[in-house]
Amino acid sequence: MDYIVLGLVVCFCFILIYTRAPLALLLTGCFRYNISTENEEQGNIRFSRNILCFFIMAVFSFFISFHDQLLIPLPVPLQGLSGPLVFGAVMGIFCIWFLFKVLIIRIIGWIVDAPAFMNFLGRTGQDFCILTGFVFIPFLVLFGSLNSLSGKAVIITAALIIATGYVTYVLRCIRIFLAAGFSLFFWILYLCTLELVPFGVLIHYVAGI
Repeated sequence: MDYIVLGLVVCFCFILIYTRAPLALLLTGCFRYNISTENEEQGNIRFSRNILCFFIMAVFSFFISFHDQLLIPLPVPLQGLSGPLVFGAVMGIFCIWFLFKVLIIRIIGWIVDAPAFMNFLGRTGQDFCILTGFVFIPFLVLFGSLNSLSGKAVIITAALIIATGYVTYVLRCIRIFLAAGFSLFFWILYLCTLELVPFGVLIHYVAGI
């Protein structure tokens, strides 16, 4: 556990040093639609977005893996594994889920002949994932310093932050769909097939809810 915490801290320091400007643009784009569209024109920001997104997945993987009340009981494939291996398995599930969504979004973009639109949707989801993670990190550090990292309060805090970030992302998606000339029916279809159902399955499997 200590090595994982140290690794996350080192990664966080590198992020603040080398991706501070892209991070500021991505977070600002979550609150200002015009900046989010301008970010799409900057090809160099896409690499930083992926790095930040994988870092946030690592943070949430750490939280899920080492919390005393999550993953209890452990799913059968994870039983008998040590803490670091459970962390790696949870991180692997997140990565597979991320790559699966990227693939499906590109396939749908090709089917509806709107690859740029679908890619913008996918990258917007990454931006709000990054925003949610960076909002959660100070609370994670706070609960850790108070030796309350395994209590219910941190779970409630995480749930509230994730729910707020997700609702904000859904509202942004409505604006993206309307700006592109798509109907709300297509937005509901997208939301159900690529957001709510996979997200619910992921939570059910990873967190044991």
